[in-house]
Amino acid sequence: MLKIFIVRGFSTVIKRPKVKLSKADVIKRLNYENKALFGAVIKPTAKRKTKTKSTEQVTLPKTTAHPVVESEYTSEIFWQSRNFSRVKTPNGDGGENESYPTGLVIPFTDKELQAITKFPLVPSDRGFVESQWKLHEQHESDQYKSPSVNRILSATMPEASRQALIRWKTSKIAELGEEGFQLLQKEIFARGSTLHATLETWLSGCDPSEEAIEKTGILWRSVSGALKDVERPAKLIEQKLYHPYLHYNGVVDCITSIKGHYHVIEWKTSDNPKTSVGATYDAPVQLCAYLGALQANGEHCDSRIQKGAIFVAYTSGKPANVHILEPSEMRRYWLQWLHRVQEYWTRYRDGTLPEPI
Repeated sequence: MLKIFIVRGFSTVIKRPKVKLSKADVIKRLNYENKALFGAVIKPTAKRKTKTKSTEQVTLPKTTAHPVVESEYTSEIFWQSRNFSRVKTPNGDGGENESYPTGLVIPFTDKELQAITKFPLVPSDRGFVESQWKLHEQHESDQYKSPSVNRILSATMPEASRQALIRWKTSKIAELGEEGFQLLQKEIFARGSTLHATLETWLSGCDPSEEAIEKTGILWRSVSGALKDVERPAKLIEQKLYHPYLHYNGVVDCITSIKGHYHVIEWKTSDNPKTSVGATYDAPVQLCAYLGALQANGEHCDSRIQKGAIFVAYTSGKPANVHILEPSEMRRYWLQWLHRVQEYWTRYRDGTLPEPI
């Protein structure tokens, strides 16, 4: 062992470069040589900085992919961004052509804002969850207004859909001019409003007049066959709703029974086929927003209402598509709605809401 020590020490001295070392370097070298007596020295590698996921990071729910818009020159995405209800919302404008507010004051504490995504669709046992929240007794305040469902959906629209809508609007203005585009908007609104008016009459238990049917035209022919399982008179028609905890408002098209089960119903019109729920864009999210507001309202709360239905009438006269959403699907879309509400109020607080299209 002593011979090995002498040989290693001697060989190390021979290999030592003839340079003047500092005291610190001498000590380091001696330490290195001493460690070398017991085998090869493995130099530690620099630690790589790895990004760790925050334990408080919120995992967003998987949202249904928005279908590709059939054409930039169609109104297929435009119809979804508007509510054709003939009833004025609590802020008095029906949710149309609203300017988005920006500010710093919101009706939620930071803790409540983070917890929005945990709010139940139907009342919790003994109201335990609701008891933790501030109850808004009025729809408005001097500092903020309750946004409509349509406003929230428009302000939090996926960027791809927003860009498609902007392209469509730009192309239509280039084609028709500003006045022509305004007329087109009025035609689209009138089309939806006329269908709603005729359906309102039918749902109230009365058959629409021949004049009303003629005015509704081909849309009535499209949707009338799908009404055979819809019971009338309906429980609610064009009802204004307000969520007293999440502070938003809206007008639900209809709540009535289909084949013996209550459904929240949304009426839509379209130029192109909507054969899947995903093709209806945010319509199921809209349904859940109304159901949540209804269930949070003591006057209208009804545990029997847990399903949703989207009726799509076609301008071609093709038989309407009816998409039924089971309670499990409604809960999934409700979670998506809560994230949209959370995004809206966060961006309202930060002053980053997008300009209305």
